[in-house]
Amino acid sequence: MAIEQSEVQEKYAEISGISFEEYLVKYNSVEGMKTEWVGGRVESYTMSNNVEHQDIIQFLTVLFAVFFNSRGLGRQLLAGIPMKLPEITSAREPDLMIVFNEHEARIKPTFLEGPADLVVEVVSPESDDRDHGKKFIEYEAGGVPEYWLVDPLRRTMTIYALDADSRRYLYVQSDMRGRLVSKVLPNFMLDPQSLWQEPLPDFSDVVIFVEQMASDQP
Repeated sequence: MAIEQSEVQEKYAEISGISFEEYLVKYNSVEGMKTEWVGGRVESYTMSNNVEHQDIIQFLTVLFAVFFNSRGLGRQLLAGIPMKLPEITSAREPDLMIVFNEHEARIKPTFLEGPADLVVEVVSPESDDRDHGKKFIEYEAGGVPEYWLVDPLRRTMTIYALDADSRRYLYVQSDMRGRLVSKVLPNFMLDPQSLWQEPLPDFSDVVIFVEQMASDQP
């Protein structure tokens, strides 16, 4: 018999005092729920059934795939892979992570050991507080060079990049045409308005976007 989500949440709400290694073995795959290791305890969240949230992730996944295919800079990891940051007693599972080739050794079979080069979180109603607050602070302190907050609730996309001392996130201003320009992905630009189109750009549109990036600089 299927377990109700409320039962699963109650079951995992009180789990504490376990190591990250124990978490990987016992709790990193719970049907119908998302779990994260936070401060030595297991936190559980209801899985989002938000279609717009999924559509945006799929669009960005295709966009990055086309972008990396032509440049060979690295690879992307999707939700479900914990990122264990140094000196941080939590392991979050971002919606999307970019890991450059020079950091490929950080990718382990079941988790990422160290910061991704770029993290994307697509905000849903249940993750609003974590994405804007707790995760922001952890990613900043853990040395994630660039953090994208895609917020369908407010129709905004924000890029934060670590400063020259790698200590604080600074807000990345858009260019003269309103495009957001990545600090870590060479020649990558995105008009955030494209994220709110209905329907979202298809594969042929994405190919055009990427081709324009090479020649259409800010």
